[in-house]
Formats: sequence, C-alpha cells, structure tokens
Amino acid sequence: MGKTKEFIVETLIYGFGNVFSRFFAFLLIPLYTKYLGKIDYSNLIMLQSTFSILSIFTALNAGVFYYYYEYENLKYRKIVLTSWFYYQILMVSILIFSVLVFSDFFSNLFIITSDNVEQIRLSLIIISLQLIPYIFNNTNINYFRIERNPQKVVKIVLLEALLILVFVFISLQILRFGIIGVVSSQLLARIVVSLVFIEKSIFYLNIKYFSRKLLQNLIKYAWPFVLSSLFSWIILSTDKFIGAQLLKQKTDVALLALAGQLVLPVSILADMIRMAIGPFTMSIRKDTDAEKSYQQIFDLTIFSSSIVIVGIVMLTPILTIILADRSYLNVLNIVPLMAFANIFALAASQFSIYFSLVKKTVYILWGTVIAGITGFVLNIIFMPLLGYLTVGFSQILSYLFMAIFLYFCGINLANLKLKLRNNTVLILELILFIILIFIINIIKSNLSFLYYSLLGFVFIIILTYSFIKTQKLNIRFLFDKMCIRLKKE
Repeated sequence: MGKTKEFIVETLIYGFGNVFSRFFAFLLIPLYTKYLGKIDYSNLIMLQSTFSILSIFTALNAGVFYYYYEYENLKYRKIVLTSWFYYQILMVSILIFSVLVFSDFFSNLFIITSDNVEQIRLSLIIISLQLIPYIFNNTNINYFRIERNPQKVVKIVLLEALLILVFVFISLQILRFGIIGVVSSQLLARIVVSLVFIEKSIFYLNIKYFSRKLLQNLIKYAWPFVLSSLFSWIILSTDKFIGAQLLKQKTDVALLALAGQLVLPVSILADMIRMAIGPFTMSIRKDTDAEKSYQQIFDLTIFSSSIVIVGIVMLTPILTIILADRSYLNVLNIVPLMAFANIFALAASQFSIYFSLVKKTVYILWGTVIAGITGFVLNIIFMPLLGYLTVGFSQILSYLFMAIFLYFCGINLANLKLKLRNNTVLILELILFIILIFIINIIKSNLSFLYYSLLGFVFIIILTYSFIKTQKLNIRFLFDKMCIRLKKE
C-alpha cells in the first residue's frame, strides 16, 4: 500500500484545492441565475465551454509528462517545458486571430435575441483573450504536477477561483455589468494570478532552450490526447449548442447548464485522479508491484465515484432550491443520468493508463471518437423527440461504448490486467439506485425530498458494505489498528 498511499495523499491534496475552487464556483450560481436570467446563464455556460475547447489546442501535457521523466538532466527538462510553452504562444495567437475574424459566425451558435448579439460577440473576444494568462498559469500548474508538488498547484487553483468569485460578485451584484462583466472578471482574475506566480515562469521563458525536434516528439506523443479531448468536449458541451438550436423551449438549455454544474463533484473527483495519476503512473511504471497499485487505484476510483454519485443525486433537490429556484426543479430528471454516466468515464480513464504506458495512445483517441460521435448523433436525432433528457442517456451510452472499446483493446494490445468483477457489483447497485430515483420522480410526492435523502443514505451503506466485502477488508482489524495508533499519538 506504500505507493498507493502516496497516490491517495497527492489526490487528496488536489481534491482539497478542487473542492474549494468548485465551492467558489457553486457560490457563483445564485448570482448567475439571479442577475443573468436563463438565456444569458445558458449563453455564459456555452461561453465557458468555448474557452475549454480553445484551451484544448494548447494541451501537450501527456507528452510533457512522458519526456520530462526520460532524463534527470535539468537542462533537458527546461527544454521540454520551454518548447511546450512557445508552442502554446503560437497556438494562442492563431486562436485569438480566428475568433476576431469569425466572431460573427460563432455568435450564431448561441441563443440569440434581438438585443444580445453584440454582447455575445464581444464576450467571445474576451474569452479568447483569457488564453494569454491561462497558458502561464497552466504551464506553472503542470510544472508543479510533474515535480509532484501538489501544494503549489492548489495555491494557483484556489487563488484564481477566489479572485473570479470576488470580481464576478462586484461585477454583477454592485456594477450590474451582465455577461460581459462576468467574462471580463475571469480575464482579470487570470491576469492577476499569472503576475503573482510570474517568477515561476522564469524556468521555461528562456527561448534559447526551445527545441523544434523535441516539440515534434511532444506533438507526436500527445496528438491523440488532444483530439480525444476535443471529442470529450463534444460529449459534455455540444448538447447545449445543439439544444440552443433544436429544443422547443430554449430555456431548457439552462437546465442542462445547471445539471452540468450540479454534477461538478464527480468532475472534482475526476480532476483529483487525473492530476495525480499522470505523473504518478509514469514515475512508478518500472516498479515490480506497479500492477497491484493500478488495481488498487482502479477499485478505489470506482467505489469513491459511486459514493459521490449517490451523494450528488440525494442533494440535488436541496441544492437546486438553494442555488436557483423552483423553476429549475426539472433538473431532477437529468442529474441522475449525467452523474451515473461519469462512472463509465472514470473507468475509461483508468483503462487509458495502459495505452500511455506502451505508447499506443492512438487507441485512447479512437475510444473518445466513438464516444463523441455517439453522443453527437444521439443528441441530434433524439433531442427534438425526448427533449433535454436525451443528454443524460447519450452521455451514458457514449462513455459506456468508450469504456468497452478501451477495455477489450487494452487486454489485447496494452497488457491490461484490471479485474472488473468486484466493480460490476457496485455499478449494478448504482443502476438500481437510479431506477428507484426515477420512480420517485414519477410519483412526485410532497415527500420526494425526504425519499431522496433516505434512499441515498441506504445506498451509501450498501455500496460501502459491498466494497468492504469484495476487497476482503477486516473492519475490526482496521479499527483496532487505528485505535492503537491514536493512543500512541
């Protein structure tokens, strides 16, 4: 358990930062729903999605992680980071220019009214300008991740989240600047953070360490990850853009936006694992007990995500009232589906590790392509018929197909040896939980909130018992060991 313990410690540190940063994001939801309205709220979430897809083009993280650990030489490591940084500079320049030229075209993808066209266009330009401070902050974050220094990563993440909260509050609550004020606040917050940590950028700013050959190697290694990120974005974000065009009630896009934010705790868990697992797996890949560590991490990931999913669903009614209002309560129909879909997404990310270890990352790309196309096609075909519920089912099927593809390809091509039997039990229990939740939603009793809570607590106990049983953990032994340790302290 030694190396697994290191992974858990690092994951928890990342989790601490993500929990608080996402908590700050949660605090913004009441401001958005109160001062922006459903149309502008929907457009804001789509603008943030636009920033996400733009930032994907700067991401060569996978290649950076791999080549940084190839040699112990400090100069070589500077070359890795410097080459990546100046690649980002080039890509950001191209992206900002493209947004400036085609902003009129891109703005038509949003929910357009007679008086918001210019707002959307200007917001798109501001969103693209956020990439400039972003690449400084992102390079610093990944530099600290590589060095296994999660505390400094957390400082950057927390400072940015806190500043965004403060600036957006001032912009909406006091100045009433609307959607342009929100995206401008995000830009200002990222600039401040990049200036605070500018001294860390000295390590990779010297252009004499730039290497075209190494950059080619980074791109060659990382391009499947870049494309897979694009298709992941398709799964998670195009539903809102499709909804803006196909949904009969355009305000239903706001339900998708809120649902996406309510399932953020699963995203927090995924980010915790993602930020820790890349450097961790690369650093232990040559150890003799690495396979055992991977299995333990996989089992723990599925169990912890199951608990988080149940927790999200049981708290959704309360959070909806607190963060928005009763006009958003139809979100109860979509959150369970979107939350459950993440169990397959997390499983797929664990399978992907094996392809990275054997440099067959193109299969990760194909898995994500399958998922992205599945989600896109299902939303296009069924959204006019089933409405916003289509998004939940499309995400489940997208991630399920991706996980199946990666698992069987991993067995045959990447020496994947993860055992699924124990985790299948947890997934079946989650499916039963989701079915019972939908029965409660159909009944629509005045006691639905109470039923959500009781059912959630029952299934948390069931899932925990199943995990303990399948992992053959001796609770009495662990309890006695903990008591002895506490007495010594």
